[in-house]
Amino acid sequence: MVRDMLAEVFDLLKADNVLKLVKIKSFERPESLLDDQTSIVILPITAPKQSTFGSDTALSKKFLYQIEVESTSRLECKDLQCRIEKQLEKIGFYQNDAGFERFDRDTGRYLDARTFRGFSNIYEDY
Repeated sequence: MVRDMLAEVFDLLKADNVLKLVKIKSFERPESLLDDQTSIVILPITAPKQSTFGSDTALSKKFLYQIEVESTSRLECKDLQCRIEKQLEKIGFYQNDAGFERFDRDTGRYLDARTFRGFSNIYEDY
């Protein structure tokens, strides 16, 4: 059976006592959230990519996700990203150089977006 890394990342973030209190969604921020509510969005940057080859066969997959935290508090964004980083390290995902911080005047929210890269274990189907 094929596994879903996006769902595994979601479940991993929800396992944290603080992160589970924040609305977490994949692909886009829920429109139903009020502007002053904090959110976390998990965005796949690329589809899972073949990695680690042996005998002309892909043995694992590479994953690249952008995780965006939006909040009216810049420091809350940083605190949540720190927690996200620690959770993702548990499954071997580490931060890439890509990412950005900005303030959206229209919504009054800060956005802290960081990119994380990780690999599946060998012989696991994703």
